Amino acid sequence: MSSLMVKGLFMHTIITARDISFELSNGNILFKHLNFSLEPRLSALIGPNGIGKTSLAQLLSGKLEPTRGTVNRSFPVSFFPQREAMPAMSVEEFLVSLQYTWNVWAERFLQGINRSELCTQLSGGEWMRVRLAVTITDQFLILDEPTNDLDRTGRDIFIEFLKECHHGALLISHDRECLQLCENIFELSQQGLSKFGGGWDFYQEMTKHERHHLMDDLDKAKRHRDKTLSDRIAKKAKQEKRNRQGAAAAARGGMPKILLGGRKRQAQVTSGQIDVETYEKAIHAVQEAHEALEKIKIDPVMYADLLSYVIPTQKLVAEAYNFNIRFEDWLYPEDLNFQWRGPVRVALKGVNGSGKSTLLKAIRGQNFQTRGILRSGTLNTLYLDQHCAILNESRTVFENIRDVSRLDESEIRNGLAKFLFLKDRVFQSVHSLSGGERLRAALAKSFLGTQRPELLILDEPTNNLDLVNIEFLENLVRQFRGALVIISHDEVFLKNCEVIEELILSN
Repeated sequence: MSSLMVKGLFMHTIITARDISFELSNGNILFKHLNFSLEPRLSALIGPNGIGKTSLAQLLSGKLEPTRGTVNRSFPVSFFPQREAMPAMSVEEFLVSLQYTWNVWAERFLQGINRSELCTQLSGGEWMRVRLAVTITDQFLILDEPTNDLDRTGRDIFIEFLKECHHGALLISHDRECLQLCENIFELSQQGLSKFGGGWDFYQEMTKHERHHLMDDLDKAKRHRDKTLSDRIAKKAKQEKRNRQGAAAAARGGMPKILLGGRKRQAQVTSGQIDVETYEKAIHAVQEAHEALEKIKIDPVMYADLLSYVIPTQKLVAEAYNFNIRFEDWLYPEDLNFQWRGPVRVALKGVNGSGKSTLLKAIRGQNFQTRGILRSGTLNTLYLDQHCAILNESRTVFENIRDVSRLDESEIRNGLAKFLFLKDRVFQSVHSLSGGERLRAALAKSFLGTQRPELLILDEPTNNLDLVNIEFLENLVRQFRGALVIISHDEVFLKNCEVIEELILSN
């Protein structure tokens, strides 16, 4: 064991993976021949949706066994799954059932939660905090998307915990505030597993450089292909012209038919040779382009233009005067007063249960018992919640678009390709889509529909997206010229979306 100390612990290997491979029951191989080790540091495991991060985490924690290879653990490991069903028991009963033991961080996560309340009555963020409270122990932690559903307070507590996590953790996350704290970045891709030891900023710098280099290679290969195809057409046209000139000259000179036929056959052979040679060059150039593309480790991202109408600066989006909503009691401690007009960019903020999503529902016309005044403008609105309820679960991606679009089949398929639904994937049922695919399908349904939105409402849109698509969604939102209202606890996302106004709801 090394004598190097890390925050009071000897630096040693916690988990060692040797030549591990994992194959799904349907025969698909998620990854193979991975070799790496984890030390008592804070590390991150990142990669596109569906690449196998959760399966790898389960292998490392002992929840799954590798198809091939071995995983050795020299220290207790605790695994925090991304999702867990709420049991039909109180919070206190749940804590007791898992032999919860008091510790400072657990109590901070449980602060403000009624332990006599049923787990099934908790909000998503409250349930996440309860689960974190029973997971945070003096073991090496493997945490799968632990900040999903957490409000700003919960995220701040978790970030503080990570800063003091002496026993080390492997974090699967797209939360860039958390990733900034990680010393090592492990990237899982179609090319395998790569380790970057300089932290998040170093990883971003290296991958950006690599991506630019590979895209340059791809661009050169495509230009080579296009030039080869162009040369092929030009050479064929030139040879055919020669053939016609030769035939005409032979006819004028009275060349015997047998010689005329021989010359014609020779010209055809020459044209054929040129055609074969240029065709082979074109094929080789195309292969080079594909090989360059396959070197890019990160999946392609959405690249559709998020077009919208530019709404007038005085166009009403929504306004409230001494407005409140009543359930058993009035929802907001102080009545709401705001006025949104024109292409505003507003973030709704507040702790879990403060009424952010309820306010959006009221703005969109849902009836509640209220007081005061709430007015909403007449705008074509795209509302995307975490479940993308705009989609018809029983229909395919293609059918969802066809139901609302005047485009013909080829135009719909070309449009869906911009949202990464290629070939037969357009006929995939919505209920089988991943979180990121659902968001892309919902965006496609709106922007390929008859009317494009003037108001974009996003309710925690990043919870089910990988980093690449989060960054691209940020780019799309920046280009959107209509009105924008976002619920998000991700401050980096809000900053990158150029949100300049906020409405904070207290509880």
